[in-house]
Amino acid sequence: MRRPVPVYIGALLTIGLTMTVVGPALTELRQRTGASIGAIGSLFVASSLGFMAGSFLGGRLYDQLVGHRVLASALTSLGLAVVVIPHVQSLPLLFIVFVWMGVAAAVVEVGSNTLVMWHMGADVGRSMNLLHLAFGFGALITPVLTRAGLAVVTTVGAVVAGMVALLALAVETPTLPTARRDEQTGATRRLLTICSVFFLMYVGLEVGFAGWILTYAEEIDFSARAATTITSVFWVTFTAGRLVSAVAVNRVRPKVVMISASVLTVTAAVLMVIGSTVPTMVWLGVALMGLATAPQFPVMLAYLERRMRLTGSDNSWFVGAAGLGGLVFPFITGQVFDGFGPGAYPWTILLLAVVTVGSFAWVNRTFGG
Repeated sequence: MRRPVPVYIGALLTIGLTMTVVGPALTELRQRTGASIGAIGSLFVASSLGFMAGSFLGGRLYDQLVGHRVLASALTSLGLAVVVIPHVQSLPLLFIVFVWMGVAAAVVEVGSNTLVMWHMGADVGRSMNLLHLAFGFGALITPVLTRAGLAVVTTVGAVVAGMVALLALAVETPTLPTARRDEQTGATRRLLTICSVFFLMYVGLEVGFAGWILTYAEEIDFSARAATTITSVFWVTFTAGRLVSAVAVNRVRPKVVMISASVLTVTAAVLMVIGSTVPTMVWLGVALMGLATAPQFPVMLAYLERRMRLTGSDNSWFVGAAGLGGLVFPFITGQVFDGFGPGAYPWTILLLAVVTVGSFAWVNRTFGG
């Protein structure tokens, strides 16, 4: 059997290339549609609505059908959706396209996370980090490709999606282990709810920060080039953070990684609050935020796999909560930004960072520390 992990790495690379395009392309999309800052923020809502719907659909599909066929179909749909974006100049139509993208991306992410857990079991930590490292790499190069033109980045995303879909069809699909390991407990509704709160808050923080950082930089008088560069800095350090966690995951307990990353996230947000008028502090805060947020999603999944036997439907709780976080908090961030000005942005990020730390503490306490 050919190892399927490269398929899942390619799938997360595709999501990184496609689902992070809205942030770097926000100014161009505003110009194309004639929308205000507050109105264009509805695209975050659109992708997150689709992501939520797709996550719950995807979990059931992977539990009942051949996983790689589902994954290939979702990747093909994602590629078709993203290639349409440059040809749409109406905000309502663009909203529909981003819903479509969200549905497809969620099915891809639920499948990749679930199937790699089924394939690797207790040894999933490094593979899970490599998957999400690929997402970070895709998100890292998206701002660079977007500078070359919206058509360029969307075409690249569509081509990669098609190639990975073909690869998925050539590899045998892993199946759910028939019994849970001794260290695992059952995934009760209460446990799934508590764990989902973390993903809700974490993704709200990550997407809210990454989606608005370019606009924030422009509003505090960074040049267009500097604003694009600072967005790239976030994704560079984000990718570096996932690379470090992929190397360290077998040497450091997931709990230690999560605590360290959470504290660093709050520190980065504080730097941006106290240094909002000092460019050097803004650059440092952005760099640290990328490094700190990077490990949390994959390491949390590895943390939970050690404690619960997770089906596709169980994983859909986490991805669905992530979609809800990506819907609610970036939209709120945009409305606060529009209503109170750019100075409110660092304070919003700090509040989200603190609540995210608290949500992990709640999960850890539930499992007995």
